[in-house]
Amino acid sequence: MSLIKSELRKVLYVRANWGILLASVVISIISVVITPFIFEAGNVGAGLTLDSPQAIDAVYANAISGYIFVIILGIMLMAGEYRHGTAVATFLARPKREIVLAAKLGIAAIVGAVFMLISVWASMFAGIIVLATFDNAAAPSSGTFLNLTIAGLVSGAILAVIGVAIGALLKSQMLAIVFSLVYLFVIDPLLLVLWVDIAKYLPGGLITAMTALDIDAPEFGINTADFLDPIQATLLLLGYGAVFALMSLVTSMRRDVE
Repeated sequence: MSLIKSELRKVLYVRANWGILLASVVISIISVVITPFIFEAGNVGAGLTLDSPQAIDAVYANAISGYIFVIILGIMLMAGEYRHGTAVATFLARPKREIVLAAKLGIAAIVGAVFMLISVWASMFAGIIVLATFDNAAAPSSGTFLNLTIAGLVSGAILAVIGVAIGALLKSQMLAIVFSLVYLFVIDPLLLVLWVDIAKYLPGGLITAMTALDIDAPEFGINTADFLDPIQATLLLLGYGAVFALMSLVTSMRRDVE
């Protein structure tokens, strides 16, 4: 318990982590708020308009955009130890590295879920306010808010764990963050547009599938009819988290700490 409390204090007392939360909230809100104006301007060729529940679901689906920053949070929890030279003291205080990694993974899962919950709820609330200004805005589909909340909680927990694992594998905080951003901003979206049959099994496609929303917006690379069932997507994402966590435990226990 003392180790868990120590890891929790590291999250709470590092100001950069609060900056990550703020960035996650801001990006999620912006993603949700600008989408109605895109639909209203007629810049979407799929025929989506705000008088369609499908379009409203597409608006709220952007509430999960903050998951990018949850991975960064996980990376900083682990790779930050190496960057600031505290890894040696941490592992000396608790020589059994698997216990330290387990504590970090657990705290990352909890904090990641909380961060995503805050981001999702804040952006959905912003979406409600903005959509209220459009006279022709339809109501969202039944269960939209609940599905997004569940998707946010699960994805936040798992992706934070993956972030810790990436930090443990690469050790370099900068390299791990750059690698994650390149994948999430370039590779994953590109695959989602060009090869949906492959991308639907990757994190971005799985998180979208977990929302259980009926969205057909090819301009955004989204057509949930091609994605997995929400339960299947959740289980596969959990599998990713388990594999990365195991890899981090194995490698961290065998490598020297400088």
